[in-house]
Amino acid sequence: MQRLLVAKFFVGFFMGIIFTVIVYNLKEPIEKPRFRPDQSKFEYEKNQQTFDDSNPSKPSIWNSSWDGFKNENKFPRHFYLIRHGQYFDNARTMEEMKLTLLGKEQLEYTGKRLNQTKTHFNRLIHSGMVRAFESAVIINQQLDSKLELIEDKSLSEGLPVAPIPYAGISQRDIDTYGDRARIDGAFAKYFHRARSDQNKETHDIIVFHANILRYFICKIMQFPVEAWLRITLNHGSITQITILSDGGIVLKTIGDSGFIPANKVTF
Repeated sequence: MQRLLVAKFFVGFFMGIIFTVIVYNLKEPIEKPRFRPDQSKFEYEKNQQTFDDSNPSKPSIWNSSWDGFKNENKFPRHFYLIRHGQYFDNARTMEEMKLTLLGKEQLEYTGKRLNQTKTHFNRLIHSGMVRAFESAVIINQQLDSKLELIEDKSLSEGLPVAPIPYAGISQRDIDTYGDRARIDGAFAKYFHRARSDQNKETHDIIVFHANILRYFICKIMQFPVEAWLRITLNHGSITQITILSDGGIVLKTIGDSGFIPANKVTF
């Protein structure tokens, strides 16, 4: 009798396992949203859930209408944001704040790195300051396909907002020397999803300054912009940002300077 009970127990146990496996396999697999940025085209799959940013009572950590544009086409916009090379920061005038010999060498490495990507660049933009212009010239010399240099004085160095925590720049300094209106204007000019007249992917190089670049990173990622001074960017470093057709943002690299020999890195 005892053997019969033991046999029934094991038969029931194994039948339960078989039944569980059958039921599990009959279930449809649950599709999980995946984000898979590709190095060349940033193709990705994601959950198609939509969010209503117009409802103020519905909290959201991402404003998908951050640029004020609608989704007008499928093409992404790629940016290669370059900090200029080391320069004579103790010079008496802005015109004398030119690149040092090391700064010029740093930008040769930057230009070579950009050329190695085999990317078809569309524009090479630089600020109105001499060190950014010199840096852009050196980058262009390293590219197989030369570009016309485009000057934009709105990208010149400045103070965007008072940093938090306090780091030697006060609100009084910002009120006196701040350039937030100009800087925000430059941001809006370049950083937005593709307009309806864009008929291909674009790749733009912008050579400018650490303060502005750090502020732009915080702003486009929708981080508190007062955090800009917590970011350090080496001279000649590359920050890559892609704006997807739906306004999504991919920050691929931030301050990459691994292509510059360690003994030639400065910040």
